[in-house]
Amino acid sequence: MRVIGGILVLVGLGFLTSAGWILLEDAYSSLFAALVIAGVYLGLGLILFGIAASSGDVASNAAAEAPLRDPATPPQTGSMSPLAEAFVIGLNAAYAARGRGPSQR
Repeated sequence: MRVIGGILVLVGLGFLTSAGWILLEDAYSSLFAALVIAGVYLGLGLILFGIAASSGDVASNAAAEAPLRDPATPPQTGSMSPLAEAFVIGLNAAYAARGRGPSQR
């Protein structure tokens, strides 16, 4: 039933787009109609991309950032680029040279 409902919504959207095109073309021009309809679809697409990006899985994002929260535990080999690993190791060495641990910032 969802598939049939989705097909009907798409057909309705096609007819609505066609009616909007005819209305805008009669009132203004075909170029204006194309710009308005393209702008509406582009705007809706960008909004949906933003919603999809913001509703990502928070648990997987937290697990990915866990090694970066506690510099006292070195990152797993291969989980970061070598430059980032060298930065974390150097940061830990600087904290150790100052005589305080990363948790005492």
